[in-house]
Amino acid sequence: MAKVQYVAPISDVRGTAGGLVYSKNKSGHFVKAWTKPTNPATPKQIGQRGFLAQMGTRWRTLSSAQQTAWDTFAATPPETDYDSLGNAYLLSGFNWMSRIALRRLRTGQAEDLIAPVATPVATPTTFSMVLYPANGDADAGTMTYTNGEFVAFYAILELSLAPGVGSNVQTNRYLKCWEALGVNATTTQFGVNYHEAFGATQIDNRFFARLYRQSSTAIRSVPKEVFVDVIVHP
Repeated sequence: MAKVQYVAPISDVRGTAGGLVYSKNKSGHFVKAWTKPTNPATPKQIGQRGFLAQMGTRWRTLSSAQQTAWDTFAATPPETDYDSLGNAYLLSGFNWMSRIALRRLRTGQAEDLIAPVATPVATPTTFSMVLYPANGDADAGTMTYTNGEFVAFYAILELSLAPGVGSNVQTNRYLKCWEALGVNATTTQFGVNYHEAFGATQIDNRFFARLYRQSSTAIRSVPKEVFVDVIVHP
């Protein structure tokens, strides 16, 4: 990985070109060779891809008024999406229908293809985490949050493993590690899910974590984010 410095009028370059990846972290701009990401093709992933492949058919079953309702929802959405340069952009009504349908599937809810009310969801107030080397024990991963904030909302936890020890580079590959509805507590142990997702982790592995609040209509908050290093179990 090589560091780069730009001169006016160019101040930032992001993305992939000519087999090279241009990006930025806290240390500055850098460029590295592109490598093909892993594709474990788990049964859950295969099922989700099959579900998404059917969304075009589902969209065509909607009436013109129902499709227009999704387009209206997409014009003033309750969430903001950003591209790799940090610029906000809008999804289509079809893409929003697909996103919400998949979120409902992942949380075990019934399919609902009717556009919901575009009501934003507040970000979790607090979030912290302790990780030990994953071995399948529940206490290898513990997170804390504000009591009562998930009583009427789904809690969605995602983790991403940094590419190197001490690295502050967040990857795009976040794995959903835990979810629940109606949580009335301040602490949750999720070591079993953590081990299933990442296998036997090591001391000093760095993880980036996102905790979302998600409504029953599958609208998500901006996540509360932290990074945490795996430490020795006491």
